[in-house]
Amino acid sequence: MSEKKYTFSLGVVLLAAVIGLLCGVLLSPRNPSDTPQGFLVPVADERTGALMQIIDHFYVDKVDHDSLSTIAVESMLSALDPHSSYLSPKDYDKEVELIRGRFEGIGVTLALINDTVCVTSVIPGSPGSLAGMQPGDRIMKVDSVQVSKAMPGVTKKTVSDDTKKAKSGKNKKAKGVEKKEGEPRDITSVVELIRGPRYSTVTLTVDRKGSPKPLLVKIKRDVIHHASVPVAIMLDKQTGYILVARFAETTSDEFHNALLELNRAGMKHLVLDLRGNRGGSLESAVRMADELLPKGDLIVYTEGAHQPRSNIYATMGGLFESGRLTILINEFSASASEVVSGAIQDNDRGLIAGRCSFGKGLVQRQFDLPTGDAVLLTIARYYSPSGRCIQRPYDKGSDAYYMDYLDRVFSNYTSADSLFNATADTSQSFLTKKGRKVYGGGGIQPDVTLPYILDTNWVYYNRLLEKQVLEDVLQKELYNSYNQLIQQYPDADAFVKNYKVPESTWQQILQCADRKGIRRHPVALNKYADHIRNRYKSLMAQSLFDENAFYRVYAPFDNELQRALHAKQK
Repeated sequence: MSEKKYTFSLGVVLLAAVIGLLCGVLLSPRNPSDTPQGFLVPVADERTGALMQIIDHFYVDKVDHDSLSTIAVESMLSALDPHSSYLSPKDYDKEVELIRGRFEGIGVTLALINDTVCVTSVIPGSPGSLAGMQPGDRIMKVDSVQVSKAMPGVTKKTVSDDTKKAKSGKNKKAKGVEKKEGEPRDITSVVELIRGPRYSTVTLTVDRKGSPKPLLVKIKRDVIHHASVPVAIMLDKQTGYILVARFAETTSDEFHNALLELNRAGMKHLVLDLRGNRGGSLESAVRMADELLPKGDLIVYTEGAHQPRSNIYATMGGLFESGRLTILINEFSASASEVVSGAIQDNDRGLIAGRCSFGKGLVQRQFDLPTGDAVLLTIARYYSPSGRCIQRPYDKGSDAYYMDYLDRVFSNYTSADSLFNATADTSQSFLTKKGRKVYGGGGIQPDVTLPYILDTNWVYYNRLLEKQVLEDVLQKELYNSYNQLIQQYPDADAFVKNYKVPESTWQQILQCADRKGIRRHPVALNKYADHIRNRYKSLMAQSLFDENAFYRVYAPFDNELQRALHAKQK
């Protein structure tokens, strides 16, 4: 189970990304002995124990010792650096899922549209797919819990047997039950309801077009592989494109298989997209770089107060050690993404295009605690082959650290020069293998900078995305016409080649925008109507097929990608 939203309101995206980067780590391989029991830990500071006793005996109210202990741990870690952090048991489970690249669920993607939980896509072969779930389905209940408001044409009796029973009591109580059950839930809580242990079952009450009454779909949960390399396609006869969303345990194998597939298709130029990739496994990053660098090239080295320098070199047998290589990064690329980008840049192996990356040059290791939680502790810095550490300064504290990042992001993006001046620390210069200058202390500076294109006419387009206008119309079309669409376009090739956004759908998009308070902008509509239609078609391709289909449609309209394809090393 996963949730995706395609919203490009800059402020919202930035805040969400910063929150995400707080958890974005660069994990070194774990050592089974690296638990607190494996160390001789110094006796705790007497002040800590004395303070706990004083609080326990004299504080005005009863206190929760576990909560105080957690606060103490979080406070200690926050005093070290911005990326050492505490993981509660719940957070620990989520981190394990991300790193392992798999979770237990039913394999559908959800979105909350107008207080209704909608299925936007279904993973082929997943439990949800085998049980007959399909894009456009509207989930009304998860087991006995109502998660969406009643649909048009569905009676209250059908929506909830509990409501019917409540009516046999006092009217006041019955109304209270109805209100509680009718309240829409946020998508995260719905995901948590649907997920569960492998082989356990969940029953979904589904509203589907053409069914006279809601369907009861019983699904046995299973392990779902969450692809970290969701897109691998040929953009033309010689140019391959691979999108890496994160660095999980499975990423290097997925990347290897993607290279095999594209090499067979005749790839001569690889575009590796690391935009928005906030990191993960250091081992996977190293293995990915090894596929791209010839034997003997230094990939990265790590060093810390308790970690002697460790050099990691490329080995033989990489699948794309020669051939044109372009890597796309942006301000949300961090950690493992920066390891790969730095290795390619310093060895002069390929072109880095985009905007300055986040600037995280620290390595964490996970240490499990006996209470079921864990800590991510920074154990080393990593250095690119030229000797630079791209970690941004954090000596003024975490708040200043992240505010500095936001200031950089909101800096003048109107030209490559102004963007470079806002992000580059020219006091820390290093040389690549061929003698080009690169800089440390503030992220990976791209070889070719791709600043945002500032055009007020984009505002209308962005508002459509922010208000989920396209998703709203899309879900209605999927709900009403999924079976007809699949019959008309039996595979992605047919859809990409032949589907055109109907005029009736275009009018629905405009009318939906009107209802959501987005004022029509004639100039913007004239200039970017094709972009809006393309985005809608891309989302439809993803719902009907997969992310490969999404990007086959979207790639010609990806401005940064198109600029990068024609960029040359200075």
